[in-house]
Amino acid sequence: MSKFNVNQDFMTTTYIQFDAPKNDKQTVKEGLIKSSLKKALKGILTTFIPKVNPDFDEKIDEVKYWLVECDYESGIPEREIGLDKEGRVILKMPYKDNYGYWTDNNLLLNDFKEHFVVSEISKDSFEQSWDLFDKLSNFEIEIANFKILSNGADSGHIYLTTEISYKGQHRKLVIYFGDKSDEQKVKTKDILKLSGRLFDEGIQQSLSLLDTKLFD
Repeated sequence: MSKFNVNQDFMTTTYIQFDAPKNDKQTVKEGLIKSSLKKALKGILTTFIPKVNPDFDEKIDEVKYWLVECDYESGIPEREIGLDKEGRVILKMPYKDNYGYWTDNNLLLNDFKEHFVVSEISKDSFEQSWDLFDKLSNFEIEIANFKILSNGADSGHIYLTTEISYKGQHRKLVIYFGDKSDEQKVKTKDILKLSGRLFDEGIQQSLSLLDTKLFD
């Protein structure tokens, strides 16, 4: 009678995370890719990775960490998420007209484990990052009526609140700056032109503008 293994019998996918390989203009971290395989891996990627992911081609170089979902039995990558150096989700594929960076080549799960320093992550962690992408969008706005608030004393951060009309709804917007120098500039301005990543968790929650930049 065969032994029943709950984990293996019900596992259909494996989720991994690894550092993005450096391009030729950067220094490859020792041990990230085995030196004897660097040339071969570069050839594989050039041959098999599609040249056009229209929404994300310009963002791929910004990816610091990759999260990849692989089929447990075949090892084929099925979905992927790119995170920047701050751990923020900046792309996911396949998505709309974007076929993928890793999901459209011939590398399998064992290849990732051999070529990269891989750690396994939970399905919940992957799915949370996958869903988060759809709640974020690039957003620009000009505001004149706003409140300046702080989450601490001198070492704290300044943030703003305002009320806006968004998709036909009256919503509160909380604005967090990516650069502390911009936080100081808002104290001397009456009108602010801002750009950031809008985070929308639904009508019951406030909107958040993240990594906000102030345009002079």
